[in-house]
Amino acid sequence: MVEDSWAASHDPLRLRAETLDAVVREWYENLYGPVQPLTGQLNRRLTEFALDRTTAETTGVLAGEPASAALADSFNSRFSLFDDARIGTADALAAEFEGSPLDDRIATATVDAYRHYRDLHADHVDEWVCTRGEMFNAVSTADQPLSKLFPELDVVVLSGYHEFRPVERRVVERLVDDLPIIALLPLHQGGQTGVDAVAEDAIDVYESLNFETVELEPTDGAGQAFGTITEALYRPDPDVISVSDSLRWRKLPTPEREIRFVARELRTELADGRDPDDLAVVVPGTEAYSGYVEDTFDTFDIPYVTTAASQLNRTFTGSVVHDLLNLAEPDPRAEDLTSLLANPLVDVVDSDLASAVTAAARRRDTVSVSPLLDDVDDEAAALIQDLLATLETLRTGDIEGATETLRRLLDDRFDLETATEDYASGAEQAVEGRAYDLVDEVLSSFESLAAVSSDLSPLALFTRAFDGVPIRVPQGAAGGHVEVMGMLDARMRSFEKVFLVGLTSEHFPVTPERPAFFEEMTDAHPRFDTGDERLRGRYLFATLLANVDALTITTPETGDDESTVIRSPVLDELQRVTGIEPEDGVDDRVGSREDLFRHVAETTDRRAAVSRAGDRGDLSPEQTKRTDRGLRCAANRGTAGLTDHDGVLAPETVAEVYPPSEREPYSASRIERYVECGFKFYADNVLGIEDPDDVEVVPTPLETGSYVHDVLERFYADLQDEAEDGVDLAAFDRATLTAHLQEIAVEELRNADFDYDGLFYERWKAELFAGLDDGGHTLYESGVKPHEAPEEGLFATFLDNERSRDGAARPHLFEAPFGEGLPDSDAGPFTVERPNGSTVSVRGYIDRVDVSRDGEQPTLTLYDYKTGRAPYMTKTTGGTKFQLPIYLLAADDVVDGDLFDQGLLSATYYQVRPPNDLKVPRGVESKFDSEAELRRFLDDIVPEWLGRIDESIANGQFHTSLLSARGANCRYCDYRRACDVRHHRKREFVDEVRDDGAAYVPLRVRDDEDIEAVMSDD
Repeated sequence: MVEDSWAASHDPLRLRAETLDAVVREWYENLYGPVQPLTGQLNRRLTEFALDRTTAETTGVLAGEPASAALADSFNSRFSLFDDARIGTADALAAEFEGSPLDDRIATATVDAYRHYRDLHADHVDEWVCTRGEMFNAVSTADQPLSKLFPELDVVVLSGYHEFRPVERRVVERLVDDLPIIALLPLHQGGQTGVDAVAEDAIDVYESLNFETVELEPTDGAGQAFGTITEALYRPDPDVISVSDSLRWRKLPTPEREIRFVARELRTELADGRDPDDLAVVVPGTEAYSGYVEDTFDTFDIPYVTTAASQLNRTFTGSVVHDLLNLAEPDPRAEDLTSLLANPLVDVVDSDLASAVTAAARRRDTVSVSPLLDDVDDEAAALIQDLLATLETLRTGDIEGATETLRRLLDDRFDLETATEDYASGAEQAVEGRAYDLVDEVLSSFESLAAVSSDLSPLALFTRAFDGVPIRVPQGAAGGHVEVMGMLDARMRSFEKVFLVGLTSEHFPVTPERPAFFEEMTDAHPRFDTGDERLRGRYLFATLLANVDALTITTPETGDDESTVIRSPVLDELQRVTGIEPEDGVDDRVGSREDLFRHVAETTDRRAAVSRAGDRGDLSPEQTKRTDRGLRCAANRGTAGLTDHDGVLAPETVAEVYPPSEREPYSASRIERYVECGFKFYADNVLGIEDPDDVEVVPTPLETGSYVHDVLERFYADLQDEAEDGVDLAAFDRATLTAHLQEIAVEELRNADFDYDGLFYERWKAELFAGLDDGGHTLYESGVKPHEAPEEGLFATFLDNERSRDGAARPHLFEAPFGEGLPDSDAGPFTVERPNGSTVSVRGYIDRVDVSRDGEQPTLTLYDYKTGRAPYMTKTTGGTKFQLPIYLLAADDVVDGDLFDQGLLSATYYQVRPPNDLKVPRGVESKFDSEAELRRFLDDIVPEWLGRIDESIANGQFHTSLLSARGANCRYCDYRRACDVRHHRKREFVDEVRDDGAAYVPLRVRDDEDIEAVMSDD
């Protein structure tokens, strides 16, 4: 950026911008020949192995468990301080500690660790590899003048240093001796305490070297105004300074609202022609806010790049390594496998296969990878097994072989380097490229130290090495983007407008956590101090304020967990000096299409608003057209009448897309589905839209119901003697019946071939099989609380219930078919005739028919098993449930002889709801005063209703439900967002549909009928 500014008005070749480290390395190579700097990762490995040797010792404060990544980081930083202080040996460090107030145990442990570190460095690091301290020391003590190394150099400009390490100070002293040098140091209070306190070290260096001090005052209005503020910070009793519009403090409800506010501000600035390079978002708590920034800025189409330090495992490249290491564990987790296959840099399998593995993992609801191998095809299973076998080397082999294996996986099988080069472009590609370089650096560090022995497995060493590896994107990748950075990244940077987000005590200033004995070391030896973060934070804030034309500060009222947030003490000081007060309230400006749609929803003429948005280009032509159609549909769906958006088709259309040959014969469940909601029926049965493929961990209600029906049918059917009319359970003892029921249940479960396993499936089986064991052998894993099996499950409870019932009625028929077209049935057509002579074709199975011949008249009782809750009988008499009346009408074709005509009719539900909720309510006949009224209901009313339903379907009446939201089960409907089922709206809709006359309107929803009779209590 400095070079770009220079090139705008000067000869580009006359300026070179470099870091001090880069220049020192170049001088070192000119003096002593080629050199390889000690990489950060190799230095970290030396520290880790040194600490492992220290912790392996039997005595000392560090003896015990192997060093963690956090402890290695702390010692790594401390060893770098020793190197910068020219302490190159353990003996020199011991001499430094000798006679100091530092606790002997801390001194001894640190010296021991440093001795192991220096020994490892001497034994395993090539002689041409130099530490930073060694290069700086060599340059600062060189015999040859530095000016002779670069005779073309006219002047050195040193910028960005407000404090120096010892080796940096010595290089600056040497520069002053050999070359003209100018040092730039932002000061706000003349270097006198206050916010300048942290710069006292730099001031001491420059004053001791007799630098001439030249004060440069800001020339622009914003710089002068902000300079007045920074000059007053942390000074006693300053006069209150007035705040201009260029300094704002905005308080938002939550961190997410903060980012949305900033995004809207950025959209406004960009729309007004502001260059993205002139804008910046500074986030002290980058890790806490990173998710909000990514999601919100993408939603608002903000061109941005994050240059703040982040973690390697937050990149796609780092995630590949992270997942591979987790898959190398003894019992790898399924989520790591699915994460690996979903990674955009991984292309070892096609997308269909990756999706199949992910779906299998969700369906299985398993933590482990192993069960997935039974659910995927042979190709996928072989690939997974080969990968896991390869990764086993990381756990069982030596470090050299494990490093070679991991590198081979990344380079050969995954071709990660090429994948990062081909991934996206610009800043995203730069991030992944830098991440790959870091991964390569980590593996190279292990290759350099392959001869070092360790008691830890390669997997443990890799896991520690890749834990918390920082990554930073070069600033050059931010060109043409709004830069999102941390507070330290903003040092010595200038922008026209900056948003400082999340200025709370939690995020700024932050003192890093360090082991307690390092604090004691700092107190005893101040030259090993890493600086006061509190003072550094004050200085960084003041420098940021002085380097911008406009600053907007945001703070949240609460955190993510709705806890109270305490603002930063820096903000308290700013308020003390300026009297600035926050602007409150929610920001509801339009900054994204999401905001636009919210505002359109609140206008009276939405279609006109969408049209204007399309004319301005806020919406594309396709979006404008699609939104307008949606608004028209929503307006029509919001009216009480039937429109072309209410599922109304012309009869001719119905005859073409859903002819009688496809819809008849009807089943009772299909008729009930239409009455429940015509539109849902239309989507499922006419359009053939399949329900979403939900991930299930236990059999679905439909699968459970089918299985239970099969078991209960066979239980009686296999007991039935062909010479008898029914089954008499009293002829069998309980043990025989239990064994019989168990055998059938197990066989039917095997035939069902359910593709489930895991804890929830075991619980499902327990709810069915509990109490139905054989000699103590259970058919499920009983587990422990909260997954203990009930004392008696469904089958055992059913058996007890059947044995305790009145013995006069005996089960006679089971799953008796009626109507044509049923599997494994040769039954002929069955039709229901209306009073006008027209007919409706129906088919189905009667779950069970019991016959009692104990009274003057035989009694015919029909049962419909329900593994859910049994419906109220008023739904049958109210015209919304048809299962029982259709069973009764079909019984005439199913039972033998004159039993139907001569007997008393009864039909009810048999609730068999797992685990042990059994109930047999009073039958539909209880809703009638006499057998004659029941038969009139069956002969006249039910056929008429069925005929009206058939006519409604043929006439294209596929409107939404006329029932209440609860009655239509709207809660579970995939189309519920498209319907208005509020009570007052529903009543208007029912009235309109009734007036139309073409639709079937159940008695249950009619106001002018005898509703008390229809809705009487069950």
